[in-house]
Amino acid sequence: MPQQSTRAADEDLAMFPRGVVRLTPLQGVPSAAGETLSLAQILDAKHLVAALLTTFVADSDWLLAHIPRTVELTVVADRRASLDKAAASGRLRLVRPEMATPGVQLMHTKLMVLFYAAHMRLVVTTANLLEDEWTMVHNAAFVQDFPLDPSAVFAANEFSRSLAFALHDLHVPHDIIARLNNVDFSAAAARIVTTVPTGGPRARRNMDSYGMLRLADVLREFQRDCGTAASSGTFEPDARLLCVGSSLGRLDMPWLRDLYLCAHGVDPQPLPLWKRRQMAPDDLVDIAVGFHTQAQVDGGRFGPSCGRHVMARRETYDSPTFPRGSLFRVEPRVSGALVHAKAIVARTGTAQKTGWLYIGSHNCTPAAWGRLCYGGEAYFNNYELGVVLPNVEYVGALPSPCRAVWNGETVPLPFALIWEPYARGDTPYFTDPRYLGGAS
Repeated sequence: MPQQSTRAADEDLAMFPRGVVRLTPLQGVPSAAGETLSLAQILDAKHLVAALLTTFVADSDWLLAHIPRTVELTVVADRRASLDKAAASGRLRLVRPEMATPGVQLMHTKLMVLFYAAHMRLVVTTANLLEDEWTMVHNAAFVQDFPLDPSAVFAANEFSRSLAFALHDLHVPHDIIARLNNVDFSAAAARIVTTVPTGGPRARRNMDSYGMLRLADVLREFQRDCGTAASSGTFEPDARLLCVGSSLGRLDMPWLRDLYLCAHGVDPQPLPLWKRRQMAPDDLVDIAVGFHTQAQVDGGRFGPSCGRHVMARRETYDSPTFPRGSLFRVEPRVSGALVHAKAIVARTGTAQKTGWLYIGSHNCTPAAWGRLCYGGEAYFNNYELGVVLPNVEYVGALPSPCRAVWNGETVPLPFALIWEPYARGDTPYFTDPRYLGGAS
């Protein structure tokens, strides 16, 4: 990849050395200072040397208008992303990751690895590379800058290894992955969580390293670091989860229970089903699944056509095993806006004032987080990636804190931390059949 020889080109960039969460801006809606970043601001194309972008779907004309021809561009995309023409023209290097079942499995990861003269920018976002998702529906992005020195090789740590493994899983070219050796990741505080579709070579060797099983690993690590790990044989459920997403999956109570156990750092895989039910009875599985109602989409700020970015099938909701009591309304931060972000807000402990936060591409679905089987392998459908932020403080009167704080900074989430169950007569927004299979 081409490189610039001095740090001078980086001096006027906005830098994020500690890691921050930012929102995508909404067209015509003012935002508070420091809360939003547009795609142009994130890319800062004037200084950009090389870029790796990943997406489920894409608008190639809109994307390429943001990136100069001098930038070495690689895009990892699902088959639904129409980028073959741009690749044939030489504007980008296109990667389609391995799919054991191409008609079913998805490349849903939304990641950016951006190289500048003297730093690398990591962006984990919830938005695809579509203009509407950066201007008309609300998304979130985790952004952190890391020092880069092409003449130095930095020691690997858990974060850099996780990122390198994730890029290998996505079949990213080795010349890009090799550049991570020149990046100092010592300031990383977040943890990476990925999912890889079942059937691929790495998935077969590392099934316990993905999806909700990886989430459980990360949370056990946080518990050890804080000295709060449970004693052997004990389990006290104390977490409340708000899982917000843009896709409503085939949920049932056994799956929510497994996710809930993983959210406490417990690996349910070796446990028989009766033991899982004993540890987390239905009435103690405290998970609110946030999803827009039909009325919210119909009355949206930018019109009901934005509903094509929110995916739900009527037959999913009508299933006799679907846990309707777990559905909660998403209250957008901006009135009438639709939330496309995928997040888990976790409040833990007796006081419920601390916990953790997940942001990334994982919707609250078995396709994204995996479905576990007792006595057999887990099944994962999608490529996904996100970050877990530890030691989050929830500030405000309980039971509904008004804001989340991480690293001393308020996290500007695109939804309010007010969780209300569906009212009588509410139904999820059911996607127009014309849009099924589109962006999510």
